[in-house]
Amino acid sequence: MSIGSLVFLNPWLLAGLLALPVLWWLLRAVPPTPKSETFAGVRLLLGLEDEERQTDKTPWWLLLLRILAVAAAITGFSQPVLNLAERLGGGSGPLLLIMDQGWAIAPDWAERKAAARAVLEEAREADREVVFWRAADGDAPPLVSAVEALSTLDATGPMPWAPDHGAVVEYFTRTVVALNDTVWISDGIQHERTAELLRVLEGLGSLRIISPEAPALALTPPRLEDGTLVADVLSVEGSADGKSVVALAEALEGGERRIAVAQATTGEDGVARVVFEMPQQLRGTVTRIMLAERASAGGAVFADGAIRRIDIGLVVPEGATTVTTLTSPTHFLEKALVPWGDVTRLDALAAVDRQPGIIILSDHGNLPDEERAALEGWVEDGGLLLRFAGPRLAASIGAQGFGSTAGNDPLLPVELRRGGRVLGGALAWSTPRILGPFSPDSPFRGLPANAEVNIRTQVLAEPSPDLADRVWASLDDGTPLVTAASRGDGTVILFHVSSDAEWSSLPLSGLFVEMLGRLTALAPGRGAGAPDPEALAGTLWRADLTLGADGTPLPAAGTEEAVAGERLLEGVGKGLPPGVYNRADQGTRVPGEAESLVVNLFETGDQLVAFPQIGAATVTETLTGNEPERYGPWLLALAAVLIAVDVLGTLIVSGRLNAGARTAAIAILVLFLSGPETALAQEPDDIAPEAVPATAETTLGYVLTGDGRIDRVSHRAMIGLGNALTRRTAVEPGPPIGIRPGEDEIGFYPVVYWPLMAETVPDRDGLAALAEYLRGGGMLIIDTQNGASGFGGASAVQMREIARVLNLPPLEPVDDDHVLTRAFYLLADFPGRWRGGRVWAEVAPTRPEGVPENADIPQFDRVDDNVSPVVVGSADWASAWAVDERGAPLFPIGRPGDRQREMAIRFGVNVVMYALTGNYKSDQVHAPAVLERLGQ
Repeated sequence: MSIGSLVFLNPWLLAGLLALPVLWWLLRAVPPTPKSETFAGVRLLLGLEDEERQTDKTPWWLLLLRILAVAAAITGFSQPVLNLAERLGGGSGPLLLIMDQGWAIAPDWAERKAAARAVLEEAREADREVVFWRAADGDAPPLVSAVEALSTLDATGPMPWAPDHGAVVEYFTRTVVALNDTVWISDGIQHERTAELLRVLEGLGSLRIISPEAPALALTPPRLEDGTLVADVLSVEGSADGKSVVALAEALEGGERRIAVAQATTGEDGVARVVFEMPQQLRGTVTRIMLAERASAGGAVFADGAIRRIDIGLVVPEGATTVTTLTSPTHFLEKALVPWGDVTRLDALAAVDRQPGIIILSDHGNLPDEERAALEGWVEDGGLLLRFAGPRLAASIGAQGFGSTAGNDPLLPVELRRGGRVLGGALAWSTPRILGPFSPDSPFRGLPANAEVNIRTQVLAEPSPDLADRVWASLDDGTPLVTAASRGDGTVILFHVSSDAEWSSLPLSGLFVEMLGRLTALAPGRGAGAPDPEALAGTLWRADLTLGADGTPLPAAGTEEAVAGERLLEGVGKGLPPGVYNRADQGTRVPGEAESLVVNLFETGDQLVAFPQIGAATVTETLTGNEPERYGPWLLALAAVLIAVDVLGTLIVSGRLNAGARTAAIAILVLFLSGPETALAQEPDDIAPEAVPATAETTLGYVLTGDGRIDRVSHRAMIGLGNALTRRTAVEPGPPIGIRPGEDEIGFYPVVYWPLMAETVPDRDGLAALAEYLRGGGMLIIDTQNGASGFGGASAVQMREIARVLNLPPLEPVDDDHVLTRAFYLLADFPGRWRGGRVWAEVAPTRPEGVPENADIPQFDRVDDNVSPVVVGSADWASAWAVDERGAPLFPIGRPGDRQREMAIRFGVNVVMYALTGNYKSDQVHAPAVLERLGQ
């Protein structure tokens, strides 16, 4: 029974409240026991009879006290609960549980899993069958018991793509299923056919929707706008002001490093945008951006060709290929192009064969027919040709053979006027000209027209009706400075001045660098958005790096099947996670096309749409809503207190307590009602965030090295080892947690994996924290990951220092009789990615002379069943344990068909069981002697 948000779990007990008036009448008729007094004169009354008898009445306040006590007890036993969600246990028949398993559930996956588990537990108590539909999987699930559905939930996790609501709609459209109740754990975002699915579910019966309080955010790929690196933050709420976004680049030592952080601000167009203020040299190094908090596969995107450094082919004039002086025409170009791409000097034919993003001609006149034909074909196929004027180009204007036809050169954007280089003539201005403002339609829009830049000489364009449409920059008098024209699928751009400082001061200015940067953004393959369908037709691609549902980059295992280019055009979906895909065939390439292609969940211009309008009959909840408040215990406690007060009042009324006793009883009652103050050994605000999950269940830890690649592999390895433990043993570890020794509390973790590298050894504070962890009974798995028999990952000096600070005991190779060989599995060796290396553990204790056989032997000053504090090896077990989001191995291990990976997993299981259970396997050898002593 419910009254608003107040629910009574045992409402039939409330019928006892109807008896309160009768109880009032009975209590009123039975007064307290009379007080006894000794009076000598009472003997005179012996033998007299009282013809009228009348009982005294119970005081009203005592009656009220007793009625309140009974009412509190009755209401308390009826179990009133506030904010209790609608329970399913009272229903019958099959239950449909739909869980959105896409990218948007990653930030609050733990809460969603707990909500799903609560629903399935209620179904199990009611003995109801369940259809558990994970919306990322398009296949219709069978009708199973709630216990089986709970097992499926344990193996469920978020996927790095959107949920497939269309598959659910199609199934219920063509199939008639008798379902009484439906629970939909939604991500709060409208995907394709979400509104249609909502209408279908509302027509099936009672519907309960559990959604997040704040849906996940998403990002678009970074892009260049007016020379600045920007990205959009997508939100269904329409505003993401203040959200932090991190820009990452590859580190020299491997992994990633943070190079910039920006805050989102909402512009006039209503779009939240982040602007990264960073030097231009760093813009092209950005590989990925991600949300600083609540990251997911949608909140982390790879940078595409729009901002990458490109391959630039610089074709120098004949006879000037080796000139490197400060006055050469190519010197200023090479310096100005450093922030934007990698420049290679080569001839025209070699440049076309190389297929760079841009080919630059620095002051070329007449070109040989073979080179001209090659460049014309390259531009027609989509290439970007950038040319600069100079003495050679000016001298060739109007010359025999200049252009394919007189006045129409396909390698020039406009027709040029003869005599452009004649100094002292029409172009020898007495006063050099300056730049005019850049047009808003020009790629150079927003750049300041530097008044200090002066133009002394230039080649002029012949007037024509379409000249104005081809001008991208001009002087203050309107004379064209930069012109451009389309040629087939490509573009030809001409600077009407030279690339050195002879004709102008433009190459000496910073404006020259910015202008070239704007032009490199126009190169083929640099545009954001979907790739060209024609270019992808018939191609094959294979994943090199993918994004997990939590936004973590995962290196590909190398065994994935190639994906057709047409499939990439369909976007991210089941079987195609976001990531970087490399060309897997040897097909032809278009100019500027990269060997890799970035596929992200969202592109520039995409939006997140809020969940559709929910019907009035649908029950809605939030994952972080009000927790149920149970008032039953408080009401029963109130009843007990009222009964105590009643007893005290009865004693006082009947006169059985003197003044001193009354004072003492009242004082005791007041102390009882006030109760002691809550005493906490540690305030909640002082508890580390990872302490709660780490202490709630067995948690495996790993040492964070600072190397992004190693840390990602360690994380995935602990997940893989935890999955194996869950499936094969009674140990069910929670999600692994990375540890920074010296900063994080380590004592929560029974086993910590440490990939020991020479470059990533913790400082002395970190080593001291690890030593304290070992003294407290923890175990370190030290893995140098180099396949050697010793400690090749660190120098001998480093290892001696590490061993000294950690206070490690003497170590010896693990032999065939060590408990590690039989802690759970019977093992003969302990391979990982490498095989054949030794594994080291603490030296077994030896019995000193004269020590009885039943005497304990001190070892490493420990009291944990003589378990070795460290297990040291170099087999790179992490690579063998690591799995991806789908539970598939992350790296190929051993030869195809052998059992090396299986043996590595078994070793990991043995180590964890050894740390948790001690030497119980070795103690079995003493069982016969113990039984003999017991007379068995």
